[in-house]
Amino acid sequence: MTHPTTPHILIVDDDEAICKTLSAILQTKGYQTTTATTAKEAIEKAKTQFFNTALLDIKLPDMEGTQLLAQLQEIAPETIKIMVTGYPSLKNAVDALNLGASSYIMKPIDPEELLKKIANKLETQKKTEEITKEKLAKWIQTQARKAQASNFQELLEETATELAEFGLTRSKARIYIALVTLGVASTSEIAAMSNVRREEIYRLIPELEKRGIITRKLQTPRKYSATNPETVIQILTSDMLTAMKNHVEKLDQAKEDLVSKLKAIELPIKQDETSVEVIRQQDQFLSKLTDMTNKARQRIDIVTSLEILRKGFMNHPKKPLDRILKSVKLRIITETCELDVLTREIMQSSGKNNGMIEFRQMEKVPFNLLMTDEKEAIWGETKPEKQDPSILWTNNPTQISILKESFGSLWKKQKTRKPN
Repeated sequence: MTHPTTPHILIVDDDEAICKTLSAILQTKGYQTTTATTAKEAIEKAKTQFFNTALLDIKLPDMEGTQLLAQLQEIAPETIKIMVTGYPSLKNAVDALNLGASSYIMKPIDPEELLKKIANKLETQKKTEEITKEKLAKWIQTQARKAQASNFQELLEETATELAEFGLTRSKARIYIALVTLGVASTSEIAAMSNVRREEIYRLIPELEKRGIITRKLQTPRKYSATNPETVIQILTSDMLTAMKNHVEKLDQAKEDLVSKLKAIELPIKQDETSVEVIRQQDQFLSKLTDMTNKARQRIDIVTSLEILRKGFMNHPKKPLDRILKSVKLRIITETCELDVLTREIMQSSGKNNGMIEFRQMEKVPFNLLMTDEKEAIWGETKPEKQDPSILWTNNPTQISILKESFGSLWKKQKTRKPN
């Protein structure tokens, strides 16, 4: 539908009694009515909804009726405008018709004449729309055949869905797509192409103009064109990035307060002080790993590949790493390979060795393990790139004993490699 099923008529007159009388007459014939007693009020209402017809008094308290007519012609060129006056003059009639009035009617208004005039004008409006829709339908069919698309509406819906991912509502996306297709189009043509109601198009177009997504043509009747797709996608992407940045900043401001609130509701005594936990998220894994190593005071036992070992040392914050390398005993089991480069990097980070680092090597490590002070351990498979790797953490004494034994068994079987 490109227009309401029930025609909507705007009545503009500074006499409220006349507004009420005309509304009652029109409503008896099934028309929907809205009234305004000033030109300013009429303009505001015309900007936010579509009226099939507007009855405009020639004398208004804040503006001449012909001036209001000129503004409404700019805002809503497709609305039928009928001038109403109690002061007939040839000049007023000529001015009104030149400015886009569809008809002229005298006060006191004859209800039958008014209803007949409105019915005739609405019938003409309906036929014009049907012709426009028929022309567009034929054009769409031709374009669809050229593009080998069996159904333009399917293409419209699919593209609107994709544009919605960039922050446009589906209605705004359809309006833009219609204009890309048509090049330059009036509101009626956009409505026929996009399947968006005309009054909704009137409501949405100002925002699309403001964002630079469409451009208004300075001509009568008013027409619009689409900004080129590359620019539009850039605009939408930039808007989304700005919105996301603002959202992240708000979250950043709120996070400390939220953490405090969550900590405030923790039980002072934990029900289960020891456990084995499954870690699924990479961030959670890295956080746990950093926390464990920073708390270590005596010993860290490690089983891992050379690649993971290098990443762990290179990505660890410098100050905590310096303390660990100087004061904590490290026993590392890794793959058989040349360690000189790695050990030099570790030695440079620590300043001096002091015999705190000991390497042993094997052909292939069977698992990844990091155990600190024989109190906490985190371990898992040797292929962390798996879709759903099994990574576990524990501070459970029984589990720690098993892992300690596994590490000790591996350690005894391998040869010591002293750093050069």
